[in-house]
Parts: sequence; structure tokens; C-alpha cells
Amino acid sequence: MLSTISTRQARLARSTILSLSILAVAVLAVFASIAHAESVVTVIPVNNKPLGVAVNPLTNRIYVAASLNFEGNVAVIDGATNTVIDRIPTGTGTSAFKIAVNPATNMVYVTNTLGSSVVVMDGRSDTVATSIAVCGAGSPNNVAVNWWTNRVYVACSGPAALAIIDGQTNAVVTTVPLSAYVGSARPVAVNIGTNRIYVGDGSGRIVVVLDGKTSGVIASIVAGSDFHLGIDVNPFTNMVYVSNDVAYGAPGWPYGSVSVINGSSNVAVATIPVGPSPYGVGVDSTTNRVYVANSAGTSNSSSISVIDGKTNIVTATVPAPAWAIDVTANPWTRLVYVAEYYTCKSSSCSADPNQNSVLVISETPPDQGSN
Repeated sequence: MLSTISTRQARLARSTILSLSILAVAVLAVFASIAHAESVVTVIPVNNKPLGVAVNPLTNRIYVAASLNFEGNVAVIDGATNTVIDRIPTGTGTSAFKIAVNPATNMVYVTNTLGSSVVVMDGRSDTVATSIAVCGAGSPNNVAVNWWTNRVYVACSGPAALAIIDGQTNAVVTTVPLSAYVGSARPVAVNIGTNRIYVGDGSGRIVVVLDGKTSGVIASIVAGSDFHLGIDVNPFTNMVYVSNDVAYGAPGWPYGSVSVINGSSNVAVATIPVGPSPYGVGVDSTTNRVYVANSAGTSNSSSISVIDGKTNIVTATVPAPAWAIDVTANPWTRLVYVAEYYTCKSSSCSADPNQNSVLVISETPPDQGSN
């Protein structure tokens, strides 16, 4: 196993991230009145079927969890060149599903739904460091990291639970049962400012709130319509955004919504209509924008809804050439990355331009730069 980063280095990295976050908010506030719009920068082919995407803003590396024929892997993208620079296999008989990064330690965590485990990768060497068994007989779904406490949170589908991993020892410190609240623990997110963890129900309307210090459940919130597939947090505003899908054939199908939860009161304060079958949710905390991957559309196409976190209004809808599944933002480059899942239905799939890919979106028009 590769040696872990020293405590001193980790503290320095955390302090650097916090300082940059505060600086970014102050700078961006000056430009808040400048009109903005989203535009597609490029589409990066990743070949295999991408299901999760995460970014390390300190290294400007983007990590894409993908699988093909029971062979999981992680594509590593250089954010400066928008090219795949490495591909890390997670092993035969694995399925790389969702992914999260700890920028303070430069470690990457990938859920393996076929093997009930989390694959840990070292972002410095792009190699697999270890694999951690989680969720028992259940299947691990989404994963989130609190880089300040170095805790990793994995949602388990059934029985519903939250596995908590110590990022320093790579050991499961506890598994919190959630079956009393949700049918299937699916999306998970962390507010690093309040040390609260949010887990959405993949089969119902509940969002469970846990205290990161005690690992205890402190609230159960009714949000949205049928079920949740994506969730993220803005730690600066203490607002939580969870995607609400609608069951097939139910009233309003296929269009879904995003519920906004106030992290202080643990109350859903708004419901925002978005596109068909909303899946992943990504927040850029420095611009206070929320990006929602609408995974359904016409044929293989879909879209990304852009929400203004101040007004709770959809300000833009960006077309996607394939099925948008997951989304993340890099607050320093103001670029958004969307994992697109594509099913070729033509007789010449190798020549099909709509490949499994990552869609790169700029948060500002090209002629405005990156203020």
C-alpha cells in the first residue's frame, strides 16, 4: 500500500483550499453583476460507459468512473488540455460506478457495485492503493468525501445504510443503518462547513441528515416527488440540492425537479422544475450555480439545467449529445464536467460521433475570460 500523505501536508492542503475558497467568493462577488451564460467548450471521448465524474481543483484533474463488459476503470483527464492522460483499471469483475476526490490528500474513491467495495486510488501516481469492503451483501452507490475530517461516506442500497471510512487508515469505522428512514440509500453529499451528511432515498422522497461528529441521524426531510438520484451542497450558503425523479407513467413524467433544503432549518424551502429524469447534481459554490444532469431526452440526447442559487430559477438549459448522468464543477477554472452515457443504435457504432464522453461546459462566454 502506498504511504499516506503526512498530517502536516494534509493540514497545509486544507488551509490552502479554505483560503482559496474565501478569496474566490470575494473576487466573484465583484463580478456578480456581469451577465453570464453557459457554453460548450468541447466533448472528450472516454470510450467506456461513464457513470460518475469528480474533479480535484488543486491538480486540475478530472476523474471519470466508467465500465464496459464487467471491467471497471477510471479515466484521468488533464483539465488544462481536455485530454485523457491515463486510464486506471479497477479490476476484472468490477463496475466503477460513482467517484469522489479528497483534494487535501489527492486520493480518489470509486464505488464498485459488483464487488461491494470502494477502490482507493492515489492521484499522485494514478495507481490503485487499496480496496475496501463496504455495504456487506448490499451494493455501494454514491460516495462523498469530507476533506476537512478525512472521512469518506458510501451510501449502501440494501439494506439501506451509510458506510463511513477513515481516509487515513482506509478502514470502515462504522456503518449506520438507515432502513428505518429510506428504502435505498442512493445519493450522498457532505457539507464541510457544518459537518453534516445528506443521504437521499433512491426509492422514496426522504433525505436523511447525519451529524458527522457523532454519525447519528439528526433529521429526516420530505423532499420532492418520487425518488432521488443526485444531491450536492453549497457550504457557503448552507443550501442542499437534491434531484427528484418521477416514476415511469406517473403524473408529470418524465419531467422532474430539484428540491432546495435549508441546512440550518432542515426544511425543503423550494422546488425547481428541471428537465426529464434528473440524475446527478453539481454545485459551484463560488458562483452559486447548480448544475443538474437531465438523463432523458430525445433518442440519445439530453440536457443540463443551470440553476441560479440566489433566485432558485433555471437560467439556462445546455443540450447534451448523449445521456447526461453525472456532473461536477471546478470552481477555479469555472468549467463544468458532465459524464454522458451513450447507447449506439446504428449499424456503424465505431464511426458514431456521439460517443461515451465527458461534456465540458464553460460558466462564462469565451469572450469574457474567466473573471
